[in-house]
Amino acid sequence: MLRSLFRSDMAEILELEEAMHVAPWTKETFEVCFRSGYIGWVLEANNRIIAFIIISLQREECHVLNLVVARQYQGKGHGRKLLEHALQYAKHHGIGIAYLEVRRSNTRAISLYRNLHFSMVGERKNYYPIVGGTEDALIFAKSLVDEFP
Repeated sequence: MLRSLFRSDMAEILELEEAMHVAPWTKETFEVCFRSGYIGWVLEANNRIIAFIIISLQREECHVLNLVVARQYQGKGHGRKLLEHALQYAKHHGIGIAYLEVRRSNTRAISLYRNLHFSMVGERKNYYPIVGGTEDALIFAKSLVDEFP
C-alpha cells in the first residue's frame, strides 16, 4: 500500500534507513525534513514499511533526498513505484525538473534512474561517507515538462 509519510513513521523509517546504509540519516536529519515541510511516501507490506521516499519542492525544482527499499523487496519495482509517484506529484504542482544524487557504486539505482529517463548532469566528489573514506555522487536530472500528462 502506498501512502503519505507521517512523523509517526519515524521509528520504522529510521530502522529501515539504518539497515540499508553505512552512514544512515539520523533522527535529527529526518526531523529537519519534517520541520522543513518536505514530502514523503511509504510503501507497506504486512503492516510494515518496506520502502520510503522523501522529496523537497523548491520553486520549479524537485530534489529527491532519500529513496530506500528494504533489501528483501529490492528488484520488484517498489523503488520505481515510489519515484514515479513522487515525480507525478511534483509535475502536478508545477515543478519542471527533478534532481537526485546517487552513489557511483549503486548500479541498481543508476539503472532505474536511466530507465526513467534521468540523465547524468554532474558529480560531487567525496559526497557520501563510506567505511574508510568517501564515495563520489553522480547527479542526475530529469525534465518533467513533457512527462505525466
